[in-house]
Amino acid sequence: MNIDEKIKRYPLDEETTIDTLTVPISLLEKMSEAAELVSEIQDELEDYLLSQDADFLKRMRQARAHHRQGETRSLDALKQELCIE
Repeated sequence: MNIDEKIKRYPLDEETTIDTLTVPISLLEKMSEAAELVSEIQDELEDYLLSQDADFLKRMRQARAHHRQGETRSLDALKQELCIE
């Protein structure tokens, strides 16, 4: 079976086409569950990799020390410093 034969194409305009493929809801639910698991694995991998990064750990310790010493700033001040909004 060629999957291209199962795809329905709907032109929106001269440049844009929407391609659709009908699948059973049970398959869609399994795909959704798999996507959630992949996301969780990515988060865990990122946490692990950061926990092994000496530079990151050093910066986190410094940030905690600054916070404990009361060296903080408001969100508005940080946004202004970073030119956000």
